[in-house]
Amino acid sequence: MFLYSSLGLVHIIAQLYVVVRMGVEEKKFLMETPLPPPLLETFRRMGYHLVGRLAGYKPCYYFKTALTDRIMCYKYWFYGIPTHRCIQWTPILECNLSCVFCWRLHRADIGLPPFRGDLKKVPWDDPEELIENVIQAYFRVVKGYDPKYREKTDPEMWKESMLGPKHLATSLDGEPTMYPYIDDLMDIAKNRGMTTFIVSNGTFPKTLENMHTLPTQLYISLVGPDYQVWARATRPVWNAKDQWNALLKTLELLPSLETRVVIRITAVKGLNMVNPEGYAKLLEIAQPDFIEIKGYTWVGRSRERLSRDAQPSMSDIDAFAKRLADLTGYRYIDKVERARIALLWNEETPLRIHPLTVKNAKR
Repeated sequence: MFLYSSLGLVHIIAQLYVVVRMGVEEKKFLMETPLPPPLLETFRRMGYHLVGRLAGYKPCYYFKTALTDRIMCYKYWFYGIPTHRCIQWTPILECNLSCVFCWRLHRADIGLPPFRGDLKKVPWDDPEELIENVIQAYFRVVKGYDPKYREKTDPEMWKESMLGPKHLATSLDGEPTMYPYIDDLMDIAKNRGMTTFIVSNGTFPKTLENMHTLPTQLYISLVGPDYQVWARATRPVWNAKDQWNALLKTLELLPSLETRVVIRITAVKGLNMVNPEGYAKLLEIAQPDFIEIKGYTWVGRSRERLSRDAQPSMSDIDAFAKRLADLTGYRYIDKVERARIALLWNEETPLRIHPLTVKNAKR
């Protein structure tokens, strides 16, 4: 059963009403313009640091808990990523999907039509400027945690953060592979001494295939074992069948890419925690180094689309992860209960990118 919240149904009706009332020219402008003024201002009010015309940075929950309580993100425990020295950002605050479980802002949430502009005509930000701007934004945020003025800040963790970012997580919002210079971003970050992650929905295989500098680790979201479930979960704003076929091409491409690959399944109870055999067939094609099963969390804008019952428990995640491990031959190696996430491993790729160096770190 698909667990829409009652508020979510009212929200959808309200969105449709606003779009229907728009004039033809206004609607055309909004659909062709990336990050139009109403969307831009909403992101600003939500605390996003706009580091370019279309790019944004916002520290995650665990960045803050790492600086105050040494509670680290699951990526620290799985891969050694230093939470307190990580930049979570995106070069493009637009997406070709509108996943029902996404807790980020969608255009439809504020009554705007979807973005369907020509990517070749977008005034893209310069990659060098983006990296410089996002690093400056990182330091502005870290300085705001100065223990001289915020007694909850851990002085040692803050001092380390002030040494500069060690990791660039291109995962905040939007679909980063829509940005045509994504490989340049990875190259620039690498030359500045940072490891890099890209989290992608996998619908731009040509971009991935043509990258001259791949991220340290590439995440591809796989949120359905078949087209029907995937389409209900992702609600594509472009042609749904075309986007699904593009994802399948990406899965076929992944074994040839010379980088670490993670398939992430955002597990939503009552929606896509079904047909593990279907997932296993797709995972066999992709041959990832790791598989993450991450429980959907009832936060942010997703609360307007789903009910709290769509949030799986850790025992639900455990059971699904164990079944996938049995079907794929991957080893269930770790989990972080606070984040309700499980990690499966191919038993070949080295687990950690960085060593675990934070004393008295908490899961």
